Amino acid sequence: MSSMESDLNALLDGEENQWLLFLIEELWPLKVPALLFHVDNRGLVEKLKKFGSNSKTKHLDIKIKALREKYSTNEINIKLIPSEHMLADSLTKAAPHQSVKKLQGKCFLAGSSFFSEHLPQKAREPKPPSE
Repeated sequence: MSSMESDLNALLDGEENQWLLFLIEELWPLKVPALLFHVDNRGLVEKLKKFGSNSKTKHLDIKIKALREKYSTNEINIKLIPSEHMLADSLTKAAPHQSVKKLQGKCFLAGSSFFSEHLPQKAREPKPPSE
């Protein structure tokens, strides 16, 4: 499987979560922006912008056409970003130590910000060590 095909499949899986937007808009009077996907595969972005088929990607045509339609109607947005800014990039291949450390730091920040926002002050205070 090519990297473009695996990224395309991941994009299709993420796009299935669009039903959450419909649910939110149905329950509350909110206008939720289109789903935004960060992609680090330039070939995939180009395929979505300018559809063209060749013998190597012919088996992906139906998937690409479905996503291209959603992209052209602004149901989804796709932003090309460098691979080093992809948090989960270190989970997709053998990654250098620094990449894994960066992921650990980001996970800790996300976890600590969740706890600081959602837990009462008393629950955030550290417990004294038991003897």
